[in-house]
Amino acid sequence: MRFAIVVLAGALAAACTIQESRTVVPAPRVDDACSAYGYAPGTQAHRICAEREAAARARGRMAAGYAATRLEADAQEACLSYGLSRGTSRFDRCVRREIDYRRPI
Repeated sequence: MRFAIVVLAGALAAACTIQESRTVVPAPRVDDACSAYGYAPGTQAHRICAEREAAARARGRMAAGYAATRLEADAQEACLSYGLSRGTSRFDRCVRREIDYRRPI
């Protein structure tokens, strides 16, 4: 009789167990420019953009005497290399961000 009660209690406890699984998607990092340009994280386009942006960051800021027109042209070239199209809001946002990155301290 005791054995039956223990088995019954165990079966009831097992039946009351709830298993829950959740998928958590991290929010894009604030400094993740490629996500800000509209590339979905985890895609090949995002990876290429991130690699190119990292290379641009590694080159560092420009010298203080660097011409403003050249600064803008370099920023536009970088945004084109990320795969963005001229005349879009994403391209314009990218250019502003690239100019800020390149502006002498």
